[in-house]
Amino acid sequence: MRPAEGLYLGLAILCLGTFAARSSTPEEPGPFSVAELREDLIDPSRDREIDLLLLYPVGTEGTRVLAGRFPLIVFNHGFLLRGDLYRSYGEQLASHGFVVALPTYPMSLFALDHAELAVDVERVIDHCLALDGDARNTLHGLVDESRVGAAGHSLGGKLALLEATNDARVDAIATLDPVDGGGPGTEDPVLSPSVAPELMSEIEVPLLFIGAELGSLVSFLVACAPEPENYRRFYAAANSPAIEITQLGVGHGQYVDPGAEAMMAACAPGTAPSDWVRTSSAAYLTAFFLWQLRGEDSARSWLDARLAEDEGLGLIVVRRK
Repeated sequence: MRPAEGLYLGLAILCLGTFAARSSTPEEPGPFSVAELREDLIDPSRDREIDLLLLYPVGTEGTRVLAGRFPLIVFNHGFLLRGDLYRSYGEQLASHGFVVALPTYPMSLFALDHAELAVDVERVIDHCLALDGDARNTLHGLVDESRVGAAGHSLGGKLALLEATNDARVDAIATLDPVDGGGPGTEDPVLSPSVAPELMSEIEVPLLFIGAELGSLVSFLVACAPEPENYRRFYAAANSPAIEITQLGVGHGQYVDPGAEAMMAACAPGTAPSDWVRTSSAAYLTAFFLWQLRGEDSARSWLDARLAEDEGLGLIVVRRK
């Protein structure tokens, strides 16, 4: 290791230690316990029904937190998957003071309408904010309508970005290996509008793109995250500020929770440990949203330090603008 690299890593470790001395770090469970609420979101005007898992912060022994409202994050699942396959991300974020919506959208292999799914994302935000105003609901008074984030894996990452082009309520977006394409039957530019580069100029909020280095490899007929449609294309067309994190040796299917690996079997496998992929990604997302939605400068310092450390260890490659 060159002297300059050693000094940089030393400063990174010092920053991480400073954050740890103040509170739990973004890679650890936060100060809140986590409770759940399940909702059936029905939109009769479009004949759509969305299963919704909501995770939210509570105090010890499940007591209600009286410290004000929490930012909302809508986390969108990948193609033909389910919201509860990303529960670990939701629990991590909720423990750090976020209300997290994990919807399961109606979709099928040969009738996939990205534009309609983007409206589904908007309806989830509407519904969560309505629950905040419903004195009969558990989430009454807990959701901050002025601080809304969107996240997602694969198709879910695209939906977070596509919905934000028409919704000024979204304040920050983080994605896990987003894919702009959509598989069979999605060549229609109305049903499946391309986001990158065509619509990226319309998104003027902080962006985080986490990408799998091996996502563009072909394992079964086609790649799960083809190079012309993957996270690099989104980052290249993004407005500043934006961060791109390439996780080396990682496959597109490694972001889902344990037990769902068989559902991603068509994707090229990664060589990095799946546990590391999930925990590091959740830590990056948590730090990013703590910084952008809760205004915690210490989370920004932690993220900068952790990215420097992980890049120094040869685990990731980072670009910023």
